[in-house]
Amino acid sequence: MPLRGKLRPTGPLAVALAAGLVVRLARIARDPLMHPDGPAYLDLAGGLLRGKILSALGGYYSPLYPAAVAGLAATGLPLELAGRATALLAGLAALPLLHALVRRLMDERAADAALLVAAVHPELVKASAQVLPETLAGALLLAWLVARRAAQAGAFAGATYLARPEGVLLLPLGLWRRRRERLAALALYTGAALVVMAPALLALRAVSGHWQLSPREARIAGLSGVPGATTLVAAALRAPGALLARMTVGVARQALYDVKAVGPLCLVPFAVGLGTARAGRWPLAIAAWFTALPLALNPSPRYAVPLVPLFLPWTGAGLVALGARLGRLARPAGAALGIALVGQALWMSHPFDRACSREVSGLVLERYGPGQALVALDGRFAYGAHGRALVPATTDPDAALTLARQSGARLWLTRPAWIPRSWTPPAGARVVAKPCGGTFVLFELGG
Repeated sequence: MPLRGKLRPTGPLAVALAAGLVVRLARIARDPLMHPDGPAYLDLAGGLLRGKILSALGGYYSPLYPAAVAGLAATGLPLELAGRATALLAGLAALPLLHALVRRLMDERAADAALLVAAVHPELVKASAQVLPETLAGALLLAWLVARRAAQAGAFAGATYLARPEGVLLLPLGLWRRRRERLAALALYTGAALVVMAPALLALRAVSGHWQLSPREARIAGLSGVPGATTLVAAALRAPGALLARMTVGVARQALYDVKAVGPLCLVPFAVGLGTARAGRWPLAIAAWFTALPLALNPSPRYAVPLVPLFLPWTGAGLVALGARLGRLARPAGAALGIALVGQALWMSHPFDRACSREVSGLVLERYGPGQALVALDGRFAYGAHGRALVPATTDPDAALTLARQSGARLWLTRPAWIPRSWTPPAGARVVAKPCGGTFVLFELGG
């Protein structure tokens, strides 16, 4: 049954929104290194501003986030800042939705505690400063949980799919969740979801020539050891054992990523809340289904971010229970927890990656000028050099050179460790630099 309750402003909600905004802006001000997928999302958003709608709807990356970025950029905001602002606004929008969800599942005190943790949670803050769709997907997932009416829930299910392809799982889950409702409500739920999903599904059909949920299906099917399969259904029919083996390994990896995303400081309150709070556990069931099915096929730490709010209701309940046991020590302990979470949220990890990315981008820009096409597995190098990123499918040198020839690129960046000892550079390919202390090697391609 749909969850009951109303959204209403409260003191803790105002504090959480203010604290969440300040911490997220501070994270953005520190100019964190963009995720490798960030330039691709910005390229899609820029294409939408130029009227390239079909390429966004039927492309490899889900279209809703680039569309939102394009909407903000249309106001005059620089494209990268629009990408970070979209993630920030989605992250803030998730806070009142989480508060409403926990209040309906448990009580006001647990809702306030979960809300304040979410405002400064390291993974949620970091994702809110990135050029990625994870906070948007997380907010839509919470909206789906909070929505009462079938049509609203169906629309949010479809929108979650447009933000992340695994969001399609909300369609069958929503039907199961509402299985005791009238047939008309189930039809309304399904219809609303399909209407929202239809533009992307039709565009994918037009681009690829067959029905699929995402172009990522072919890549995942290939990784599962089923050559030639372009959809997961085809992979399952041809080699179910190979697909099942990949999922078995993948679910363990993704579960570990989920635990890491929740964070060590929140695991103890979560365990306490899980043992003491008596409430419906739909959020946990959804997190488990996402981890065990779509995310297990292609596990990644970033895919755990939309699931983090689903664990916070029990984290909040656990903090309330621990506070009751600590008595007068509860306030200083809570303050210490908040300070520690903020510290983690603002900590800039991987300083070498950040410095190396800027060194390579600066090298390309200084030697060759803007507008260069650069073949590299990481699109951030070309983005930083104001150029065009060409991302090969693998680390194989021959695949990279084939892509360079087809695209007319003159620059190729790779790692020495990715070049087999038996491989010989073709005529016209010469090493021009080994930036980042030799971590990378830059080839110039030509006659």
